[in-house]
Amino acid sequence: MSLEILKKYKIRAKKSLWQNFLVNDDIVEEIANTIDVEWKNIVEVWPWYGALTEKLISRKPKSLNLVEIDNDMISILNSRIDEWNFDLANIDFSIKNIDVLKYEPEFKSYSLIANIPYYITSPILRHFLYDIENKPESMVILMQKDVWDKILWKGKNKSSVLSLFVDKKSLVWEFLEVTKQNFVPVPKVESSVLIFELHDKYSDVDDDLFLEIIKKGFNAPRKMLIKNFVNSWFNKELILNIFKELWIEDNIRGEDLWIDKWIELVKKINKK
Repeated sequence: MSLEILKKYKIRAKKSLWQNFLVNDDIVEEIANTIDVEWKNIVEVWPWYGALTEKLISRKPKSLNLVEIDNDMISILNSRIDEWNFDLANIDFSIKNIDVLKYEPEFKSYSLIANIPYYITSPILRHFLYDIENKPESMVILMQKDVWDKILWKGKNKSSVLSLFVDKKSLVWEFLEVTKQNFVPVPKVESSVLIFELHDKYSDVDDDLFLEIIKKGFNAPRKMLIKNFVNSWFNKELILNIFKELWIEDNIRGEDLWIDKWIELVKKINKK
């Protein structure tokens, strides 16, 4: 079906928007099944020509908001609606022609599904995890391997600014690997579908303070954490005392601390 739509509408990927179209309909079906859609509010980011949109609509959500910046794709979506490709009966359906980083959902309870290009992954995660008031309950995101490696500590079993940034707001796991042969055009890297379940476990720690301190701790990732802090104008004796209180070794690197220990560290620094 996806390949047929590409041919019918003579769709060509735009390099400027980093478009790689997922054309394996079985995988599209699996993505649509990752979360409970029926009678829920759903936001789909970058629906493009509506392959996943069609699957979501068939599961009868309460509402479905599409966020798409490409005017050509919006024209194709409207054409498909006019041709009755989508059964929109009893669904509050809308298409938002807007930059996703300027989009704020109107409802408080919703889930987000997105296919995120590499260049904008971190800004989008920040937008939905931190910046907007109405945050999603869950997110299903198809992203490139370079990013999900860092989020899930793949291979090196080390934390990063990105993994900690995500862990503060959500529990995340890999749902499905998607090889590059399933896309048109074929990208240079592999992809994966990640599921994010948002939580407020660390809501007692200020977001801006947390992000500021972890960025300082990773200023030079291969240096010891104490050196990064001292180079950021922290008092060395103060930091060493905090390390002692938290049973943190003096020569540890930021990448060797898990989210819970980073949270404790930020709390201690804030109190001092």
